[in-house]
Amino acid sequence: MYYLDMMTQANLLDHTVWTDPNTWTSAIEYEAAKKKSKRGGSFWIFAAVCCIGVVALVLGIVYLMTKRKKQQ
Repeated sequence: MYYLDMMTQANLLDHTVWTDPNTWTSAIEYEAAKKKSKRGGSFWIFAAVCCIGVVALVLGIVYLMTKRKKQQ
């Protein structure tokens, strides 16, 4: 059934579009942009985790210093 549907719609496809170099160039640029945006997103997640870790470390040091001063 599906093969018959594809064969009846095959004449609707314009094959000159797929053979045009501009189509291939734009498709390659689109894929590169998608890959670049994914890589950039993971960098920002990593940077956010590092920032949270540094803030937690600083707060821990401040807490330990104030606790030590109270004991003396």
